[in-house]
Amino acid sequence: MLINTMWIGDRLGPIQAACLRSFMRHGHDVLLHCFERPRDVPTGVKLFDAKLLMNENEIMRHKATGSVSLVSNVYRYRIMQRGMGPYVDCDVYCVRPFEFSDYMYGYESVSKINGAVLNIPKKSDLLDHLIEASEDRYFVPPWLTPKKQIRDKILRKVGFGRHVSNRPWGVLGPNLLTYYISFLGLADKAVSIDYYYPLHCDHVSMLWQKGLGISDVMTRNTFGIHLWNANLERINKPIEVNTPLFEMVNS
Repeated sequence: MLINTMWIGDRLGPIQAACLRSFMRHGHDVLLHCFERPRDVPTGVKLFDAKLLMNENEIMRHKATGSVSLVSNVYRYRIMQRGMGPYVDCDVYCVRPFEFSDYMYGYESVSKINGAVLNIPKKSDLLDHLIEASEDRYFVPPWLTPKKQIRDKILRKVGFGRHVSNRPWGVLGPNLLTYYISFLGLADKAVSIDYYYPLHCDHVSMLWQKGLGISDVMTRNTFGIHLWNANLERINKPIEVNTPLFEMVNS
């Protein structure tokens, strides 16, 4: 089964490269969507010109963090819209062959659903809502209080709308997904936390813990481990032997 993924930049880095290799090692074809070929892309990874789905002038960064996650969220919904197949983030490490279904997503916490692993039918109400919201750069989140929604819609109408890059983190990602999945009664299709998110975002330091291995940050239900790249970058420590990260990058 083919999986789609996306990267912006001229270098993946050892962790992302290891994640892509992990999917190929478990029998998946990997199609990397990129605007330029990363110089360290693993052998066997197929490339897709991202400019066919998105203009480079659409690239935007989250004001508070500088992250390009907003672009990644918009892009993955376009992959779904074109029926290209399942999507995974470049920081998801595969530990066994994935089982795919029409609706494919999982909880990252007790109440929030993440889209680092995602598949949605091309013709579905859920995807229609996600596309409509993510293509609106002045999207007003429906989970805001009625008072705030009215205020923001008035401001948008008179030319002072709040750009999504100035919204809180996750506005076009987990927050958007979770809202519409719940709104449409599709939460029962979400798998439990340990399928894709056995490692909580606040616990990524465990990946540098001496004496631990990959098996210590997963359960027997786990298919992939989301490594929370933004948090990894904040830690930014050398990868040492006898740690989960060392095991990953050397596999």
